[in-house]
Amino acid sequence: MNHKHAQLLAVLVLLNVYCKDASLSVSLCEEYLGLQPKPFCGTIKVEEGFGKFSTLITNCSVQGKVVFKAVKMIHSSIARQCLQELNATHNVSKADITDRLLTTSKLYESTQGKDELLQDVRHILVKRHHSLEEESQFSPLIQDIANETPGLEEMVLKNASKRFEKDAVVSQLLARYYYLKKKDFSEAKVWAGKAKDLSNDSSYIADTSAQVIKHELKNAIAKYKEESISPERLSMFLKMAQSAIDAFKETQSLAKKESVQRLKIKTDNCSFNTCGCLGEVQVGVLVIEVLSKIPVFSKDKVRHDILSQILSGDMTLQNVERCDQWQNKHRCYYIPLRQFEDLLYNLKYRMKINFDFLDNFYVNLGRFGMKDSREQVSQNELFRCFKQYANLFCKTDSSALWKNKTMFEKLKLHQVRQFLEMQKADTYSGILNCLSNHFSTEIMEKIAKQYEFVCVRNPTVTERINLIYVNVVLSCIKLESQHLQPYQKLIHLLCQVLREQIPLNDNLPLHFIAVMLLWQQQDRPESRALGKYISQMRTSYHAEMREVYNGKSPIVHFFLGKKQGYERLVPFEKIKRSVMVGQEEFASMWKNGKIWKEKKVEELLCRVTGEVNNNLILAHTLIPDLKVEVTPMFRSQLSGRAEGSKVSFFTGFSIKGPPCI
Repeated sequence: MNHKHAQLLAVLVLLNVYCKDASLSVSLCEEYLGLQPKPFCGTIKVEEGFGKFSTLITNCSVQGKVVFKAVKMIHSSIARQCLQELNATHNVSKADITDRLLTTSKLYESTQGKDELLQDVRHILVKRHHSLEEESQFSPLIQDIANETPGLEEMVLKNASKRFEKDAVVSQLLARYYYLKKKDFSEAKVWAGKAKDLSNDSSYIADTSAQVIKHELKNAIAKYKEESISPERLSMFLKMAQSAIDAFKETQSLAKKESVQRLKIKTDNCSFNTCGCLGEVQVGVLVIEVLSKIPVFSKDKVRHDILSQILSGDMTLQNVERCDQWQNKHRCYYIPLRQFEDLLYNLKYRMKINFDFLDNFYVNLGRFGMKDSREQVSQNELFRCFKQYANLFCKTDSSALWKNKTMFEKLKLHQVRQFLEMQKADTYSGILNCLSNHFSTEIMEKIAKQYEFVCVRNPTVTERINLIYVNVVLSCIKLESQHLQPYQKLIHLLCQVLREQIPLNDNLPLHFIAVMLLWQQQDRPESRALGKYISQMRTSYHAEMREVYNGKSPIVHFFLGKKQGYERLVPFEKIKRSVMVGQEEFASMWKNGKIWKEKKVEELLCRVTGEVNNNLILAHTLIPDLKVEVTPMFRSQLSGRAEGSKVSFFTGFSIKGPPCI
């Protein structure tokens, strides 16, 4: 590696292995290799400068600010072999090459190709690869350096911070390294602070500061081996938790601002950053873990229920302390607990807000009208946290309470609602998710049975709407179920709710289910208001989801089928099962439209007719003189169609309104 052409080849090899189509400009190579024009023959070809390695490289043109000539490896597989050979034969590690790439200023002196080189170098340091099973912590290069030469990745990252001194993402990378790998939280905070100074309006940078505190708290709890947590430790843990929650709330606020700003840029398809919401939930789980280890809440099942009520804001610490038979012994714990009353009393509320928000986001928004499989890692972590939440808040353990006959009915209703919350069946998004989560028939029937119980005991508007959703979903899972309401009875309930005053937060789910069910009704006066319900649904969709829907499209949950009653609605999962192809192939068929030409799909779905009208389609309904506006799923569907021309299509149902396909 003493020869310049060998050094340059090593750099080119590394870049080509970790960054597809990476190259070095010819002028950079000429300057680095010191190639001088021959006095009689003109310039030396750059390939000659690489000597015996010239057969491994090839010329190419690169489109930067201007088009320039460059060299790259002849093939990525050759680059990988060369990288292995450098290590095996010449003892040159990936850390050595990366260090040379970052510290050799001469590589960045050539104006031509400098920006592209910096971009490629940054890419191999920063860009992580994610799978459906796990989220990688660092880029493949950094991970490979850590595996090949443990410890040298720190030197590489520090040199990267000098090369990219004003780059917030590189400082963020150092912060992540120190809190994830080194557990050096003080150093991590320094780098997170530097990143924030460089980019104080980025939700992803703000999230790093929050993650440092969360991981510091998690690490401190794990290291504390005592069975019972001391008052001093309790105070420290709660202080850290409060700081982490505040930081995650800042992340959430910035994420919403970013998402709204992106709507103004048509080419920006970046989706909403959910890290702040998930992070706050994770801190909530850690707080529950801490509190369950202090004597005030860890004695017995009654204490479990008291903790649940404290964190739900239904009981005050003063009342608990006053009734505590070990009051004197526990006083040292009540002092720090009272210092964080706001955190404790609002914990369940904040966790529930975030669970519902994220469920709504994941269930109703995806890519191309389907669920986004890339978000599976976050959803798995959300599910883990929800199990911890449900274990505390969705159970009533105090058997003594059940012996009180006057309390029995209230407790029974409370327990039923806890069960529904535990199954995530207390929101319309959670109920819709039962279709794709493959809920067992038994659980779905139990949910339906519990809603029957709730809905004859002064139910809320939300619960009555949820009862309608539960029956629609149950019909897709088990049409012959004894717990399924008669279809016309369900329609009657829907029409009843539509005639009442509806709280704002119930508008979207109500109008969504109304459009699906009333589309097929002729004899109901409410059916004539179908166009109004579609309009109200779109208004509610934009009001509720505007901050989060950039880069996403609403998921199509159901399609209009050929049969009657419940079977008129064909769930997305049934379309998927009828085609019998893998996930990737199905996604491809969905995007290119081939799915709708499949015979089995055509047999399931009902064709609707209509005419083109102002980039929309006026769809005919079962009511002869009633037409409603539907939106083409893809703009290309109307390409070449004249205004007023007749069209036929399949229609689906999403929370933004019915798309035509």
